[in-house]
Amino acid sequence: MEDTDRLGRTAYIRYRGGVRGDRPCDDRSDGEPLAVRIGGHRVPKGVERALLMLEVGESCTLVIPPEEGYGAADPKLVQWYPRSVLDHGYDLKEGSMVMWQSADGLAAKPASIVDATEDAVKIDLNHPYAGKTLEYWVELVGLE
Repeated sequence: MEDTDRLGRTAYIRYRGGVRGDRPCDDRSDGEPLAVRIGGHRVPKGVERALLMLEVGESCTLVIPPEEGYGAADPKLVQWYPRSVLDHGYDLKEGSMVMWQSADGLAAKPASIVDATEDAVKIDLNHPYAGKTLEYWVELVGLE
């Protein structure tokens, strides 16, 4: 049963997971737990929902569909850019990851090069987990 009184509280969690069927690549299962404000949208919706139900000391394995994870991949976020306008543009190749600066220069997010020609690269600005089903093990260590 969801405990909506927990919204705004801090949950201390350990977790391990990633794209379902792949080897887990996101692992905070050992060491200091991660502090997460419930309702702060710092973790996928599917994980936040579990934090509303788990008791301290409990753990669970979650299968998180894209709509409860990082959403659907948006084809508008995949575009071609001339190599000449990008820092180190001629060094980029398919499979490379870059940090993409927002227009105001205040934020950066990872982006992947999904195709390349001699003069241009195709950059995907979607979250790497967008459109993918995730699987995470989550443990609620503490709650304040």
